[in-house]
Amino acid sequence: MGDDSGTADLRLDPVFIGRSALLSELVRSLRRGRHSLLVGPKGIGKTRLMKEAAAVFSGKPLSPDRSLSMPQPVRGELPLRFIPGQYRVMFVSNAAPLGDCLKEMAEKLHGGASLRLDASGPAEGDWSAVKKRLPSLGSVGLQGAIVESLRRSRPGWLIFFDSFDRITPSNQQFLEHLLESAVLCGAAVRLKDAYHFKKIWSSFTRLELGPLSEEESSQLVEYFLMKYPIDVSDRMLYTHEILKSACGNPFHIRNLIWMGSREAHMSREEIRKLRRTEEGELFNMGPVYILAASILTLSKIFSFGTDNREFYIYFSALGFLVYLIFRVYRTFFLFRPQRQK
Repeated sequence: MGDDSGTADLRLDPVFIGRSALLSELVRSLRRGRHSLLVGPKGIGKTRLMKEAAAVFSGKPLSPDRSLSMPQPVRGELPLRFIPGQYRVMFVSNAAPLGDCLKEMAEKLHGGASLRLDASGPAEGDWSAVKKRLPSLGSVGLQGAIVESLRRSRPGWLIFFDSFDRITPSNQQFLEHLLESAVLCGAAVRLKDAYHFKKIWSSFTRLELGPLSEEESSQLVEYFLMKYPIDVSDRMLYTHEILKSACGNPFHIRNLIWMGSREAHMSREEIRKLRRTEEGELFNMGPVYILAASILTLSKIFSFGTDNREFYIYFSALGFLVYLIFRVYRTFFLFRPQRQK
């Protein structure tokens, strides 16, 4: 086969760099039957890491084309105690809403000849025929059928959930049954603090994903520049600008390089314009305004009590200015949430 890297979308390239230790830790945890949860910002590589772990448990080799820096630690440590075929692997893209999650799981269980809709055994026939039987079960009935299918399956199932932080209280009971019927691995940006989810989160071993190191980020950039035809006038400046803007986030690195690949030629001026929108946490300026107004009001009261007219006039003027800014200039978004640096 010829090399089609010139026309391929580099955003879909399965290259995996810089997570060797974390992948090894995740695979060990899942191999021991521990539910695992990957937590980190958007684009940091949670889904990519889960797919690599799924590949390991599915028996697929981690070739150099898929992973430049991590196959050796995994290959060197896992085969001693790793049992091929320990799990049947399922990747669920819709953790919520519950209805979509149930349908996706039912389809994949059916594909693995494990879906039991009644006591007679696994559902027979193609998926289109079996799918027509699902509405008659209702949501509760389908949940029970999925849980029972997982419990009866040999070998057991390892289920990967993407966007796990999208779950709602309606998922709670179903997830608690899943925790007893299969090994789960989920990816979340942040965990919901609601009481309903305390029991669920406490059942998981949590793994935090941070940004790639500068060396790992440089390796990823170099990989794309070598594999794909990207014409840049100053390669060093281009790499520097990408690393500076992406801050170790693999998704942003890919996206920035992809945008560069859409250009016939990246001049120095074009490179300097290469910036991404920051995605920091939002900071609410409302409480700051309330605190400032409260301090000014207390200061006016204190000035009045001490019969200090100069300070009273001064703080009254400041209070009026704060009120004026809030009422008149709010249309200029002065009090919209600002991004934390």
